[in-house]
Amino acid sequence: MVDFEVGVILPCAGSGERLGGVIPKQYCKVLGKPLFMYALEAFDQLPYVKRIALVVDKHEQVRSWIQEFGVNEEKITVVKGEATRHRSIRAGLQSLQKNEDSMKVVVVHDAVRPLVPRPVVDELMLAAERHGAAGLTRPLVSTVLEPGADGLLARCLDRSRHLASETPQAFQLGVLAAAYAKCSAEDLDTGTECLELARAHACVRACLIQGPEELWKVTHKKDIYAAEGCLREAMNSVCIVAAEESEAVRLLAESLSCRVASVRHVRSAADPPAGSSKDTFNTVIFFHEHEIDQENQLLEFATMLDFEKQGLIVHVMDHTSSDGMQTMSVYDLHCAGRSMAKHYEKLRKGVAVIHRLTPGEDARLAELVASLVLSDPPTFSGQTLFL
Repeated sequence: MVDFEVGVILPCAGSGERLGGVIPKQYCKVLGKPLFMYALEAFDQLPYVKRIALVVDKHEQVRSWIQEFGVNEEKITVVKGEATRHRSIRAGLQSLQKNEDSMKVVVVHDAVRPLVPRPVVDELMLAAERHGAAGLTRPLVSTVLEPGADGLLARCLDRSRHLASETPQAFQLGVLAAAYAKCSAEDLDTGTECLELARAHACVRACLIQGPEELWKVTHKKDIYAAEGCLREAMNSVCIVAAEESEAVRLLAESLSCRVASVRHVRSAADPPAGSSKDTFNTVIFFHEHEIDQENQLLEFATMLDFEKQGLIVHVMDHTSSDGMQTMSVYDLHCAGRSMAKHYEKLRKGVAVIHRLTPGEDARLAELVASLVLSDPPTFSGQTLFL
C-alpha cells in the first residue's frame, strides 16, 4: 500500500508536429475532452497524490478546461512550459519543491498517454521508494536499426535484449532533484529520458517494471482514433436486462465482450450480475416484449447504475409476435423518444429505442445495439429506430 505523499509532473506543452494539423495533440478533443484531461483526472483520483504540476503553454485555456470538467483545482499547479521536454519537467519539479516539503516520491508522466492503470502505478510508487527510481517498460515491437553517417545500415540491435521506455516513471524527490541539478545544457536541450538522468547524475539505477500494453503514447493522427476506442472501452460497463437468454442477447454479449470494460446479462433487478452484487454499469440495455415501464425500471436498477459516468440506456421492443404497432404512428413514437431523452439527461444518460418488427434478425439487431453502445451517448439520444 502506498502510505506516503506523491507529487506528479505532467508535461503538457509542445506543438505535436508529428500529429499534423493546427491543434497540438494534448489539446485535441477525444470523446468530448481534451486529451490531457484523462491523465490529469487519473492522477487526481489517486488518494496519495498531493499535488500535480501541469506544465502547459496555454495557461488560460487549460485553466478553463480544468474548471469545466470539475478537476480538483486545489491539487493542481499550472506551470509555464519551456522549449524542451527536460526543461519543462525541471520547471514542474521546481514548482513541486516550492510548494511541498513532505513529498517523498515524484512521478513524471506524459500527458498524451491517456490510460493510467492504477495497479501498476501503485507498484511503481513502491519500487521508486525502495530503489530511488522506477520506470515502466514494454517489449520492443520493431527491430531497431542504427544507420551510418552515409545513410547505410551500420548495425542492427538484438530486439530481445532491449526494452521500450514508457511512462509513468517515479523517483524519490531527492534523486530527481539531484539529477536535474547536475544536468548539462546539452542534456536539457536534447535529452528525453529521465531514468538516464537519474543514472548518470544521481548514480541511481532504476528498477524496471514491465507495464501493460495500454501504456502507449498519442503521437500520430491514427493514435487519436486508437485513444478514442481504448478510452470508450475502458469507460463502458454494460448490463443487458432480458428475461430470457435469446439468440439476440447471446450475440450482443459476444459482440461487446471484447469492446467494453465489462458486459453482464441479468434477468431482473433481483438477479445481480455474476461475480458481485456491487457491480455498477453506465450503460443498460433492456429487452422488452411490448411496453416500456421506464419509471419503475429506473427505480429497480438505480443501485446498479453508475450516474457519475456518461452512458446510454437502450430499450429494445420486440413486436414480432404482436400487432401493437399497428395503432401507433412513427411521429408519436419519435416524440415519446425525445421526451424520454430529456428525462434521462439529468442522469447523465442518453436513450435510444429500437422497435423490432421483423423476426429472424438476431444478428442485425445485435449489431445495431452494439453500434449504439459504442457511439457517443448524446449522438443518438432520443432517437427511435426500426428493424
